[in-house]
Amino acid sequence: AGITDAKLADDYAKQYVETIGDNSSTSITVTHSLGSRDVDVQVYRVASPYDTVECDVTRNSTSQVTLGFSVAPTTNEIRVVVQGR
Repeated sequence: AGITDAKLADDYAKQYVETIGDNSSTSITVTHSLGSRDVDVQVYRVASPYDTVECDVTRNSTSQVTLGFSVAPTTNEIRVVVQGR
């Protein structure tokens, strides 16, 4: 019962980051290609006040999530961080 390279690799979180927003879409699909629906999604503004943005998150597949906003984000207003194992 030791620590193997494979075990260490499994313990590291995988991450995908993208800036989104086009001033018209309230539903935006993000392709993260992490190979799992077991992902955490964080969404925040890239400019002041750099606050967390509340939105609906749908885990469409093991490689995509769709974010639903009540108001369309402006162009490149939002940063999305998807983390999985």
